[in-house]
Amino acid sequence: MIGEHACSKQSRDRSRSHAVAGRSPEIIMGYDVGRRLALAAAVAAVAFWAAETRGAAAWGGAARPAAPCMYIFGDSLVDNGNNNDILSLARANYRPYGIDFREGPPGRFTNGRTMVDFLSDMLGLRPPLVPPYAAARPADLPRGANFASGASGILPDTGNNLGGHYPLSEQVEHFREAVGAMGNASAFRGNATRLEEHLGRCIFYVGMGSNDYLNNYFMADYYDTAARYSPRDYAALLLQGYAAQLAELYGLGARKFVVAGVGLIGCIPYELARMNSNDSQPSSSGPDTTPSVGGEDISISIGIGGGGGFGSGGDGGVRSSPTSSNTSGGGAAGNAKPTPPDGAAGACNETINSAIAIFNRGLLEMVKRFNSRGGGPQPQQMRGARFVFLDTVQSGRDLAANAAAHGFAVLDRGCCGVGRNNGQITCLPLQRPCDDRGAYLFWDAFHPTEAANRIYAAKAFASNNTAEVYPINVSQLAAL
Repeated sequence: MIGEHACSKQSRDRSRSHAVAGRSPEIIMGYDVGRRLALAAAVAAVAFWAAETRGAAAWGGAARPAAPCMYIFGDSLVDNGNNNDILSLARANYRPYGIDFREGPPGRFTNGRTMVDFLSDMLGLRPPLVPPYAAARPADLPRGANFASGASGILPDTGNNLGGHYPLSEQVEHFREAVGAMGNASAFRGNATRLEEHLGRCIFYVGMGSNDYLNNYFMADYYDTAARYSPRDYAALLLQGYAAQLAELYGLGARKFVVAGVGLIGCIPYELARMNSNDSQPSSSGPDTTPSVGGEDISISIGIGGGGGFGSGGDGGVRSSPTSSNTSGGGAAGNAKPTPPDGAAGACNETINSAIAIFNRGLLEMVKRFNSRGGGPQPQQMRGARFVFLDTVQSGRDLAANAAAHGFAVLDRGCCGVGRNNGQITCLPLQRPCDDRGAYLFWDAFHPTEAANRIYAAKAFASNNTAEVYPINVSQLAAL
């Protein structure tokens, strides 16, 4: 891992050394110097036309972007190529991945654009796509960068079964490097206040946690976390680490956060294929996680460090409610095989979904606490920061309930892949995917299609339903 990381960093450094120093000035030709008034009128007309062109190109016709920059942290749902050059099974730089993507190199775990690709477009960034940090040039960084990495999680060990990747803590360290590079750039050199103000207007999208369940907690053959933690204690452990990394980003200048919850991964083709198979699965032992999580309380506290930053400090422990202790003497080891009722072939894995519900509830409460203005039971912990929570579960349920209206006809299998539900193995190199990709909710065993990503992004950007986006949507966050 260390050697791979060093090689990847050297590759990034080499790629950044080719940054273009500046843009060529415009040259005005063919005018008589004596006709100054005509020249002035022509220049004014050109300037007006250019502004109008920029305005027409921006999403929704806005002349200026809603946010000047966007930084992305996450896993394969939003990775756009950071894993391409490292030794990892979690890569998507081969066909048919990206079969409908014509705007750059491969690396996205879908057929076209990801959810954050659409979101950056809706925010008005031009060009609309944020580059992967592994290939970003120094000149790119003030406009944004994507630090996401397939197979990554909140816990450093998550996803190790798939090889190399960058966990959330390393993604944050990469952003720290980027901030240092921007501080030395001509646009901000010697003016830390200007850089701070710039970053304070940017959108910081963070979506983590899926792999901490798929490629950690519910993978008992490789990890022992389920044997050591109850679902509630495990969620609390994840939230503690999550809060610490969000605090690190805050200390580096982030102020506008979009935090995505974990989706219903118990309903993805991979889990449906396992449920519908006769393969040997672990027994359903461990604590029951199926009751409603409405009464659960997972409390996260982090200490406030010096210099405006945050640290876990002596106050940085995690506190779960008394009911979250593992009284059974074991966690959810092997809980990944539910027992659907007779005739319920294709039903979701509610054992996994129930564990995720505990995490999502705690994540929402954390967002509420960070948004607190004081005067209530929870003091504000990140002064000047604003957090938006994306309830991916609610958005996914609404999308499935109105699938036909959105043009979806297939909800339980991947457009490409191998085995039951096209969910036992992800897309093979050069495999021919389905023809009508817009009719499929899932691209492969794990990831949505471009058509689904477009809808998820639209909901995040403009929904007024606080069950989907809380307390405001992304466009409103950008306007603050």
